[in-house]
Amino acid sequence: MSKRGRNSDDRERENSKLFIKGVDSNGKVFSEHTETYDISETGVSFFLRNPIWVDTHLTVEITSSEFFDSSQPVGAKVVRVRVDPSGRQFVAARFD
Repeated sequence: MSKRGRNSDDRERENSKLFIKGVDSNGKVFSEHTETYDISETGVSFFLRNPIWVDTHLTVEITSSEFFDSSQPVGAKVVRVRVDPSGRQFVAARFD
């Protein structure tokens, strides 16, 4: 998936465009455009408006990235959700 050889733990700050699909914490299907906060060989973090739970499975389309091939959507599992003081939901997900 990576365009460059990197250690799988290296996190890159990158503002890649993402298209996220999944089921929110209310059981409703959603899709949302957002941007990466950071990205690595094993996962991605981003802000999301739709409320979700840890362990939610998402489909992630990386629509622009200097580091990753964006030709195929990838599955990801939410491993962390945090709401910041402004009310934004920060999500970290591990690629399947």
